[in-house]
Amino acid sequence: MDYISDEAMQNQPKKPQNAYMLYRAEVYEEVKKKNQDKSMTELTQVISQMWNDLDKKKKEKYENEKEKAQNQYKKDYEAWLKKYKLDEDKVKNCLKELKQEKKKHKKGSKKVTKAAKDDEESEDEDEQRIQQLKNKNQKKDQKEQKEQKEKKETKEKEKEKQNQKEKEKDQKGNKKK
Repeated sequence: MDYISDEAMQNQPKKPQNAYMLYRAEVYEEVKKKNQDKSMTELTQVISQMWNDLDKKKKEKYENEKEKAQNQYKKDYEAWLKKYKLDEDKVKNCLKELKQEKKKHKKGSKKVTKAAKDDEESEDEDEQRIQQLKNKNQKKDQKEQKEQKEKKETKEKEKEKQNQKEKEKDQKGNKKK
């Protein structure tokens, strides 16, 4: 298994919350105060119903916040990869293996839960994001290689011109003698 340093893992950007979770975080305390006699599960049901009853314009606010958070996460993730000089494939494989290890040690039901489905979707999103970054890095590497090649060619041309000028100088010097 390829390992990522503890420091890199601790500084890995956190995935952004979805629109519902942003809404939930905003209204939770208020709902909790109004429903002190209810359990966490019941509070979640109340908030879920509130979310479902929310009109599209109000939901749009949370969707926009989610989009901003996702865009920021993408930037932070790219910067994180660059800072720790990580390869996307290495990160992908390491995280996949860590998830598999956690599943092996996980106790309880083997039923496929909504959370497990979300994890699979999250993995698919990670793979897509990693592939996008990989493609972007390949293009960047190709561009850098092209620039280096052009630089090298330019230097060689300049050397040739300089050598040609020196030859002409030598020839003029020899003619005068």
